[in-house]
Amino acid sequence: MRLFFAVLLPSEVRAALGGLQSANDDYRWVDPSTMHITLAFVGEQPEDRLGELERIGGEAARSRPGTLRLGPAGQFGSKRAPRVLWVDIAGEVDRLLALQSRLADGLRAARFPVEEREFRAHITLARRRETARGGAPSGWPPGVEHASFELNHLTLMQSRLGPRGATYTRVFEFQLTG
Repeated sequence: MRLFFAVLLPSEVRAALGGLQSANDDYRWVDPSTMHITLAFVGEQPEDRLGELERIGGEAARSRPGTLRLGPAGQFGSKRAPRVLWVDIAGEVDRLLALQSRLADGLRAARFPVEEREFRAHITLARRRETARGGAPSGWPPGVEHASFELNHLTLMQSRLGPRGATYTRVFEFQLTG
């Protein structure tokens, strides 16, 4: 099972993010219905490790809830031809960072893979195609409606890759109780 922990977004926030997409074919745009904040990518795991992941998610969920909002748009890579287009997270980001840190510590202790680079909270909008020839979409970065949403759940998701992209299924959901 290909798994990751995420904070899911309410439909009105996903709709606001979908409005930022352009017709630029040099980028593969994320389906707004699947947009989320990835906290930890666990990768391929056997089903018999789900119990450990459920325990780790439950312990991490002892974090404090908070209120987040969409921040400004940005990119990873060069300004002329960025690799990834994203939207930053603002608001009570310290609570999101604390949740991610607890999660990463629990995963590390149980010997699950954890990215070593510093966590950067963001929502991916698009990835540059390998065949791209042009630059960033016209008008990038756009202005972003600073929609607010509650940080009150952590979700373990399964990702299945297919020819039309990934499909996601909720495996476990944890309410923040800290």
